Amino acid sequence: MKMAPHLYPALRYLYQRSINITSPTTTIDYIGSQWINPSDIFSILLLLGPEIVQHAVAQLAGHCVTPVAFSFGWVAYSAKALLAVFGDGLLMPEVGVSNVTVIGVESGHIRITGSWVLGKLLSFLNDTVDEDMSIEQSHIPPDASSSERKIKDTEHGRPWEALRISVFETIDDPKYTHGVPIRDAVWYSGYAVIILQLIIAVIPIILHREWGTLFITVYGNTLALLEGSLTQWKEEKWPCPRSGGSSVILTQGNGTRHACLILGAKGVGLDLEILAVGTRRVSPSLLTRLGVAILTVNWIILLITAAGLQLNTWYLFGIGVIGSIQNLVAAGLSRSPSALGVHIRDTQRPIRGPSVKQVLKEAEELYPGVGVQMAQIFYPGSMRVQESEFPFWREAQDRLLGPNKWGTRIDRLPPPVAGVSHGAADEIMGPGEKTSLLLW
Repeated sequence: MKMAPHLYPALRYLYQRSINITSPTTTIDYIGSQWINPSDIFSILLLLGPEIVQHAVAQLAGHCVTPVAFSFGWVAYSAKALLAVFGDGLLMPEVGVSNVTVIGVESGHIRITGSWVLGKLLSFLNDTVDEDMSIEQSHIPPDASSSERKIKDTEHGRPWEALRISVFETIDDPKYTHGVPIRDAVWYSGYAVIILQLIIAVIPIILHREWGTLFITVYGNTLALLEGSLTQWKEEKWPCPRSGGSSVILTQGNGTRHACLILGAKGVGLDLEILAVGTRRVSPSLLTRLGVAILTVNWIILLITAAGLQLNTWYLFGIGVIGSIQNLVAAGLSRSPSALGVHIRDTQRPIRGPSVKQVLKEAEELYPGVGVQMAQIFYPGSMRVQESEFPFWREAQDRLLGPNKWGTRIDRLPPPVAGVSHGAADEIMGPGEKTSLLLW
């Protein structure tokens, strides 16, 4: 197809005329100038994506230095952090997983937690299980026809699971400090990217004797390392005792196919029940608030300085892109529980089966209290069982509702004993019943 003749003069003009980037006068000059040195857009990009920066710092925080590289979004995040420390006082982001339920096996307390660490932990473990379940057979409903069941019998892969309970135990090893994350490849990637950014920033000095790019890169990374290494991050991330706790169950509740049982150990590990409540958070100190305010002022100075850089800005743009990629990877990549400071190991003995009731019964047999506690979550309208199972579940209910080392439930108090004094009651009643009588 031939080109329209009236376009020839315009194309010839564009081809013959050079673009004036120093003193632009035409549209093509302005467009060309912007693409050769995009200085304005870089300062705008510094204001985008503060959530990515916040999640990246939350993932890597826990040591003296948090290696999150300088990137787009740091300026906007600094303003957000300033508002946080002078407002609700929370630098940590909100939990990114919905309906994270924590069940205390011994206490029976059921909580919808707002702990970012527990939400991430369950998300990481769910990712592993989802990958394993991807090769299972398709689900056949109980009322399926015989032909559908024959088709299932010809399928290859793991049998379909209605529910899987992964069982973890707390690591008791001096090499692991609970509440301090391990340094993995994602953590070290921050330093690798910072070094790469500095190498790129040196190129304009070698080629053009222009040091502005290196100055902004060093300035930005220094501010990023300082802001990400505030001690407030660690205090908010693990606001709980580190001397052990009771066993807990993590799940997203009814309708999900995975739950995690973390076996507690006395004197070892984080108290996950208290972590789930989050009542031990420490408000930012005056020094923290002052430090965040000073850092925010410096980020604004960096923004103004970056906007004034007019030469070789593509180098700075590339440095920002590389840093943003590192932030994105750190914020979203699935990692091991130890990378969150929760040092647990998989026992490799999951409880699973094609029926939720079957799985809960097996869990109750292996770990008393687990199945009956989970039944309240997975069967909100009460679980129905056959008559042959009555004795088993009666015994489980008695363990759940009966007296234990903390006493007797107030909704299960025995009736008062008429005509019996407190002294006589002491002789004929145990500690739990005695407490109940005194309440009456």
